[in-house]
Amino acid sequence: MLDFSDLPYEFVPPKPNPLVIGLARFANRHFILPGKHHLLERIDLHGTDTFARLRKQGHARFVLLPNHPTHSDPQVMTEVCRRLRVKPAFMAAYDVFTRSKLDAWVMQRTGAFSVDREGGDRKSMKCATAILERGKYPLVIFPEGNVYLCNDRVTPFVEGAAYISLRTQKSLGSETPIYAVPVSLKYSYIENVRPAVLSELATIATRFDTELDRNAPVTSELKRIGIIALHRFLKQRGYVPSEDALLADVQIDRAAEQIIQSLESKMDLSPLPSDDLTGRVRKIRATVHAIRTGTDREVDHRAAAHWADEAMLALRILGYSGGYAAGNPTLDRVAETTSRLLEDVTSQCHPPQGKRRALVQIGEPIDLRDHLDAFNTNTRTAIRNLTATLESNVQSGIDQLAARNELPGTLPF
Repeated sequence: MLDFSDLPYEFVPPKPNPLVIGLARFANRHFILPGKHHLLERIDLHGTDTFARLRKQGHARFVLLPNHPTHSDPQVMTEVCRRLRVKPAFMAAYDVFTRSKLDAWVMQRTGAFSVDREGGDRKSMKCATAILERGKYPLVIFPEGNVYLCNDRVTPFVEGAAYISLRTQKSLGSETPIYAVPVSLKYSYIENVRPAVLSELATIATRFDTELDRNAPVTSELKRIGIIALHRFLKQRGYVPSEDALLADVQIDRAAEQIIQSLESKMDLSPLPSDDLTGRVRKIRATVHAIRTGTDREVDHRAAAHWADEAMLALRILGYSGGYAAGNPTLDRVAETTSRLLEDVTSQCHPPQGKRRALVQIGEPIDLRDHLDAFNTNTRTAIRNLTATLESNVQSGIDQLAARNELPGTLPF
């Protein structure tokens, strides 16, 4: 997994500047998106009609909630918002602001502000609430909370976005609506990237004192090298990997379950017999969110930050399960699985293996006034239900994009 900054947190407020926003959008469209770090030749945008109609009717308060499959998502959302004719505020992880003073300066002046992933960040929540209340800028939040390099499968959403949105809607009352807008992002290669993918996989194999067998099916090699990496990864963190010759998915699930059981024990959670591993992680993340935003649990905030990281680790491991690449070994899925493994091994971002196209589906906006009664009756349940609805709607949009995608990335590897 990527390592994040361990610098002391300091809230970075937005300082939107119209001139900088205009220049940044121009540079993003003409230089950054097609540049070597993103290699995006085009963005196909679908489903804008309802959003445009609401804007035309004078509605101004929107929370745009995209999935987070790649490191190109903020740049893509910047261009999407330009086409939607809105100038958004972005909630961004604090470590992004620490990587470059120039980038931090530009981000602030294009409307970005920081959030502390390591604890309950009241300043960030207050800022997000104020942005929605004023209605001058739509708010963009990535509710997965991190990049998971998993194009076709949504990772469980963190509940913070639903919490902020519903709390602000309650403050505004029933006369002024806030709309939660699911946004589905998908990327697909437009050229043959097989040589680049195999080169990356060979590099990963070398790091673990093995070699890539170019005569074996690529999905078999992905599994073999991935399991070697998983064993090393678990041992480094004090967990015990399965050494017997189990199926890859069984080993992955057992590895994730060790982490999940440890977290449930620390947090006094008892899973239901019907809960699968992903459902158990979802409950862990919901509990962590409740602790980090609760004024009565400040003594647990530091521990909750570690629990959040461990839960993220479990999700990253589960991302390799379920036959994602092996069950449908397209160029896109094999390439992104290799990228994910390389990132997990090196703790560094890497550029895409070739030129791509971004496919974007704007989902049907959700009027949050329809959720106010539930929020007033049972806050936790309302937040959980809205989060599940948003997650489901984003996944539905991804499925629609995949169904109409005919680019080379959909071809068998």
